[in-house]
Amino acid sequence: MSKNQTNHYIRKRTQHFGLSMVVMGISFFLYYLGLFGNVDGPLAPGKIGEFLADMGVEKIHMLMFFLSFFIIALTWNHLFNLVTYITGSGVDSVKKGVVSHTVWVVALVFCAIIMYCS
Repeated sequence: MSKNQTNHYIRKRTQHFGLSMVVMGISFFLYYLGLFGNVDGPLAPGKIGEFLADMGVEKIHMLMFFLSFFIIALTWNHLFNLVTYITGSGVDSVKKGVVSHTVWVVALVFCAIIMYCS
């Protein structure tokens, strides 16, 4: 390996390590606020549920939100593919990454969970 390739490798590894440390720090912060349910804090799931119930949010509201989010995400995905196909810039399959497909799948899963629980 040349010196330039070694520097590039070290730089990428350092960036990935730094990003991992930031994510770990955010996770610790959210853990101690109670988001994951193990610690009693302001973001504990029970307290979030009570807060939403006090505001009058019901299961149907959550279902409508996630269903709308699912429809928007899926429509955006198909529109992006269509525009890319029409303009000819995507002769091969467009690689949008895992995130673009994960967003609409997660919204669909939440819709299924809400429908199952109601």
